Amino acid sequence: MAVTAQKSVAALMRKTLDRQAAVTRMKVCFKSKQIERILVNFIKDGNSVSYNELLKILNDGQLSDSNFKVLFEDCLSCVIYMERELKSFIQVLCNIEWVTRDQEIVDVFGTFIVSLLTAHTYHCPRVMTELVKLFRVECDEWDDQPSKEQVARWSNIHSLIAHIVAVMPMSSNILMQTIVENFPYYKAGRVNRSYVYNLIWISKYITSLREQILTTIIIKMIEMDVNVVEGNKMLEQESIYNMEVDEKDKVSHILDCCMFEMLQWMQDEREHILYSLCNVFERVILPTYGIRHVQFLLLYAISINQQCADRIFKNLWMIAAGLHGIGPGALTTRRTAASHLAGLLARCVRVTRTRLVHYLKTMADWCHGYITATQETSANDSTKVHGAFHAICHAIFYLVAFKNHHLFRSKSSLNFVESLNLPRLVSCPLNPLRTCPPQVTRAFSSVTRSHQVVYCQAIIEKNTRLSLTNTVEYDEWFPYDPYTLPLSGKTIWPLCVEYKDWLKEGDDETQYTSLKRKLDAEDDDYLITYSSQKLHNSLSNCSMPGFKTSETILS
Repeated sequence: MAVTAQKSVAALMRKTLDRQAAVTRMKVCFKSKQIERILVNFIKDGNSVSYNELLKILNDGQLSDSNFKVLFEDCLSCVIYMERELKSFIQVLCNIEWVTRDQEIVDVFGTFIVSLLTAHTYHCPRVMTELVKLFRVECDEWDDQPSKEQVARWSNIHSLIAHIVAVMPMSSNILMQTIVENFPYYKAGRVNRSYVYNLIWISKYITSLREQILTTIIIKMIEMDVNVVEGNKMLEQESIYNMEVDEKDKVSHILDCCMFEMLQWMQDEREHILYSLCNVFERVILPTYGIRHVQFLLLYAISINQQCADRIFKNLWMIAAGLHGIGPGALTTRRTAASHLAGLLARCVRVTRTRLVHYLKTMADWCHGYITATQETSANDSTKVHGAFHAICHAIFYLVAFKNHHLFRSKSSLNFVESLNLPRLVSCPLNPLRTCPPQVTRAFSSVTRSHQVVYCQAIIEKNTRLSLTNTVEYDEWFPYDPYTLPLSGKTIWPLCVEYKDWLKEGDDETQYTSLKRKLDAEDDDYLITYSSQKLHNSLSNCSMPGFKTSETILS
């Protein structure tokens, strides 16, 4: 007991002495040339006592503006001495609070940093890291823009980064590497939104990094999106705890905020960012299966730019049809491309009927050519061999069912559908209905039977019998099912088409007005809690994957 008491007293005395030493250091008043003498003595004579004491003062104390100014003016006068052996001193200098000080003090710090990096470029990675870390701040929530005070602080950082890159153009490569390495963990919360906001800011004055920054942000958002989707699957299985539900909702909220920032960026930059987005979509988003939200950036892009729409639809079709030169073994990418193509044609408000007709005709012609080619060789219904054919047939079936009000509203429209020769697709030996998702099969069968275009029931019953002995895995991922994130949804919803069941009569309420009405009726916070989603089991409720409506999001 006595020994324990002695240890406690000793620990208390040490804390008291340390506290007194810290107070003493805070009262220190730097004199002109004092810092320079300490550094020169350390470098030339190896006098580390004063040097280490200086490091302690800078680490522990909050410097006054006068001390800050003396410190950095002295450092500026002896920049030539600040080689690799002073890296710990450089690290401490970078960690001193400077962004909130008066403009004169901020300018002194900036002048020193630029002079340091010009004289000793090997300090650039360390300095860039400390500057980029200043963007990782968990500031207060904001709607359209952060507070003026926060923007002013960030502006000081961006001005310094821009100055460094202007003086040392090659430092932009170091900056980009630093940005990637310091991107916050996807569960870090509001820090992610602050970081994304500032990355977008950087892209506007270092335009050479625009596409790399866009790629980095989208990769991180996909990581969030995947975890939101996985959380939803676990919720449906009712196998996670409330804490995990809250964590998933936190991720979905941050993803929502990041999507909002991206949509604002696309609106501000228009052509410049949209061209980069097309490239990033083809490299990053398209090969990613199962995400629910990030791909809506593409729907927004084709809604506001016709050239972007032309490029995206053309490339999606070329990939799906195998005309893009992506090589063998790319079946998953081709199927994903077909899903995106069908989803955009079905869901995007600003897709014209002319474009819909063109791609339906193009897909049908390709499928008929494929059937003819396989009949001349060896026809079998292996999905591994003919997976792309099945995916494109499914896209046709989906579009005919989804766009039924457009495709069967007049005699000329009906004649067009008949020209697609759908009975041949349905009854061919490759049997695409067998692997078609059941909800699409039912909708397609109902619509085409009603208009006496195709009769699928016999084939459906045959496939049902076959499925009793041979299990079939259906692809039930529809990338443009209704968007569920509320903040960014205000921008996305007006651009999306609701599924309208041909059996049901009703008004033409848009997804935007429907969701707005639902959200306005909520007594709680506007955020959608995914745990409350209930998926119904009937197509008549329009709630099956692929045919979901906004009514099912908040049900």
